[in-house]
Amino acid sequence: MSQGGLKPGESDGKSASLESAGMWKAWVVLCISESQRMGLTPVSTAQLHVILYLANTLADLYGVTRVRGRVLKRGAYPFFPDVQREVDRLAFAGVLTIEHVEFGVKGHLAAHYALGERGAQISQAIVAHSMEAQRTAQLLCELVCACFGRFLYERADIGAIDANYGDALVLDGEVVDFSEWSSDNKNMGLARLLIEKLRALRPDAQRDGVRLYCDYLDKALAPA
Repeated sequence: MSQGGLKPGESDGKSASLESAGMWKAWVVLCISESQRMGLTPVSTAQLHVILYLANTLADLYGVTRVRGRVLKRGAYPFFPDVQREVDRLAFAGVLTIEHVEFGVKGHLAAHYALGERGAQISQAIVAHSMEAQRTAQLLCELVCACFGRFLYERADIGAIDANYGDALVLDGEVVDFSEWSSDNKNMGLARLLIEKLRALRPDAQRDGVRLYCDYLDKALAPA
């Protein structure tokens, strides 16, 4: 047994939590960095959480390891409370800047973020760290481009029509599970179905799954 009663290769919950927090911070910085590079900042709290959620559900398209495979179903769009705490820490540290704050219903605050002075350097260091980080940056880049060019520019309430989050069998207050060992990642299932339809015309269509799924969301959210 190793120190603390753990077997070799095991990690305690605290270590896993710290690792997850570090990955979330990296994803947040990369997401805001890609948004700023395309002139799409500031990014609202809702927009940021939707991008992070979609990146986790569609991570397999880019061979990226998802940070988390589940989210509590509550509200009009997917939201990760612990991730928001990491976003706040990044803002307090000057990695992100809060451009302005909106006051929503029930006194809720919604910040809009851009990259801070330290953010660009940190983003470059993250991308240079590994091929995995480069694939993650590319995934987030594709999502930012696809989502902001369509529905996410004006609205983030994808909850009702997202294949996972909008599943009628998952009630409000229950967990939406799209983890790697779950067969219920309906976002990936729908993305792969759309890819197969496109593949007849373009054999290299695998990575078009991000754009195709965002097209689906855009059409579903369009006014009748």
